[in-house]
Amino acid sequence: MSEKTVVVVDQFTKHVGTVQRRGWYPIGSDPTIETATSWESVTVLGAVTDDGDSFYCWTEENLTRFHGIRLLEALKDKFGEELVVFLDRAGYFYARDLWEHVSGERETETVGDSSVSCVRGDNLEVWYFPSKLPELNAVEGCWDQLQEWFKYRLMPDLSTLKDYIPRGL
Repeated sequence: MSEKTVVVVDQFTKHVGTVQRRGWYPIGSDPTIETATSWESVTVLGAVTDDGDSFYCWTEENLTRFHGIRLLEALKDKFGEELVVFLDRAGYFYARDLWEHVSGERETETVGDSSVSCVRGDNLEVWYFPSKLPELNAVEGCWDQLQEWFKYRLMPDLSTLKDYIPRGL
């Protein structure tokens, strides 16, 4: 039996124009930080393997189940055919079309509460993290660092944001 590569996946969205500023405020005050956010954004999909290898891609589109399927194919191209992929339960990952792509069936293994826990194909397994436990996902720490990197940078337009993403990663 060959050893499979374990891959953990998560997503991060950054909007154009978000600004946070430092300032001095009187003790006891409750200051608000002005932000200006547009509808334009870039969503980054990131993956980290159990060996520490990583893969990132991004899109300006709203994510759909088809993005989830394309991501699985990109992960197989990058890390090989034998994969175990851990995903959260976002709608674009937790979809019957994705399950059918992996296993050839729209039905999957369930746990006691009837929620899907795993989808198995010949060379690919997709496991889902339990709801509301992001601390189990190793990629969350990457997003915390990326968010900190973007914190005081103004993204005036989409092209600037797309130029900054590789720098931040």
